[in-house]
Amino acid sequence: MQHIEIFPTAQCAVEKIASDFLTYSLENRPVHISLSGGSTPKLLFQTLAQMPWKEKIQWQNLHFWWGDERMVAPLHPESNFGEVQKLLFDHIAIPLENIHRIQGEAEPKQELARFEQALRTEISDLAFDWIILGMGDDGHTASLFPGKTDYQDKHLACLAKHPQTGQLRISKTAFLLRKAKRITFLVTGEKKADILAEIQQNQPAVQHYPVAHIQAENGHTEWYLDKAAAKKLK
Repeated sequence: MQHIEIFPTAQCAVEKIASDFLTYSLENRPVHISLSGGSTPKLLFQTLAQMPWKEKIQWQNLHFWWGDERMVAPLHPESNFGEVQKLLFDHIAIPLENIHRIQGEAEPKQELARFEQALRTEISDLAFDWIILGMGDDGHTASLFPGKTDYQDKHLACLAKHPQTGQLRISKTAFLLRKAKRITFLVTGEKKADILAEIQQNQPAVQHYPVAHIQAENGHTEWYLDKAAAKKLK
């Protein structure tokens, strides 16, 4: 773990991210940001949809992508895009062409090829300005799961199956994630505390956790934690 910032609450952490959204949007250029699914990002999207952020942020300069997506229709309750649409996009003025969703309703292999081509077309150097990631209770991030991830895969995206449910997903590869100019892990809740302590102490078990293999090779990696998640850190 490189840079760690601990916030009193999850709300404080998402407020910091919201302020960074504003800063990026004022650069008056296309800024490519990759979003995460999960419970804490929902809080972020709800916050961004409120004042002052919804009006201060220059949404026309921000382009949104996803770290992974479940192969379900956009209105399905498990769609990562669907959550952001409902909680954020429906409440702000953002051009449709700035939303680069993974089409979960499509045939998986065809969508994988289309998504990879879109990445190559839109992200010329393949380096996202900012990738926001979470961490599952098993140490997975995006849909890169323990024991199921090829860290040497040079593709930009991959098909993944959830180990328990078998649900099919499309995920960015570790190769692409590592190219980002900035990676922020947003992790909250005491259920994450044990894994975070193992990663910080570099215990042997951490090699099993995909999250421990992801850092920006030529950029900045940081961890935004609330007090509950950070309670076992030294």
